[in-house]
Amino acid sequence: MGKYSRPGTGPAKEVNPAEQEDVFVARMLTFSEWAQKNRSALTIGVVAAVLGVTALVYYGNYRESLNTAAAAQLEELQQRLEQGDQAGAQADLQLYLERFSGTPFADEARVSLAQITAGMGDPAAAAEVLEPVAGDVGDPLGAQAAGLLAAISEDAGNLQMAEGLYERLADRAELGFQVHDALADAARVKRDQGDIAGALALYDRLLTEMDESDPGRGVVEMRRAEVVALLR
Repeated sequence: MGKYSRPGTGPAKEVNPAEQEDVFVARMLTFSEWAQKNRSALTIGVVAAVLGVTALVYYGNYRESLNTAAAAQLEELQQRLEQGDQAGAQADLQLYLERFSGTPFADEARVSLAQITAGMGDPAAAAEVLEPVAGDVGDPLGAQAAGLLAAISEDAGNLQMAEGLYERLADRAELGFQVHDALADAARVKRDQGDIAGALALYDRLLTEMDESDPGRGVVEMRRAEVVALLR
C-alpha cells in the first residue's frame, strides 16, 4: 500500500511543485489583467479603505483626548464646589455639559449640577437636569440621580412621583444601602399619604433585608412601631 493511500482508493497522487508554481503564476497573471482593466475602481477602493482606517484612528484619538479633558475639568469643578464656589461652579457645569455631554463623566456632572440647582432654590430645573440620568436605577450613579429626583419631588409636594421613584429604587438598585434608603423613604411617603398598611409592609420588608447587627435597625423598628400604633 502506498504511503499516502487509503484502503480502496489506490495510491494518492503526489503533488508536483512545478504544477503548483504554474497555477500560482497563472492566477497572478489573471489578477494582474483584472487590476489593469479595473485600475480606477481598485484605486478608489484602496483610497477609501485608507481613509476609513485613518478616520477610525483619528476618532479614537479624539475620544481619548476628550475623555481625558472631561475628567480633568470635572475634578477641578468638584474642588471648587468643596471650596464653596456654588454659583460659579453651577454656570461652569452647564457649560461643561454642553462640551462633554457624550463622555462617561457627563452623568456625574449632571448630578452635581442638580444638587447645586436644587440647593439654590430651583427644584424644577434640577429635576430637568436629572431626568436623563435617573432612568437607569440599576447603575449606582443612576440610582443616586433617581434618589435625588425623588427627594426633590417630595419637597415639591409631588408625593406620588416620589413614592414611585423610591419603590423603583427599592426593587432595582444594586447597592444594598440604596435599597435600604429607598425602602425607608417609600415607607415614610406612604405614611404621609395615609397608606399605613403599605408603610408597615415596607418597614417589614426593610427589617427582613437588614442584618441583625445593622446599627440603623433600631431606628427602623421605632418607625415601624409608630406605624403599628396608627393602626390601633
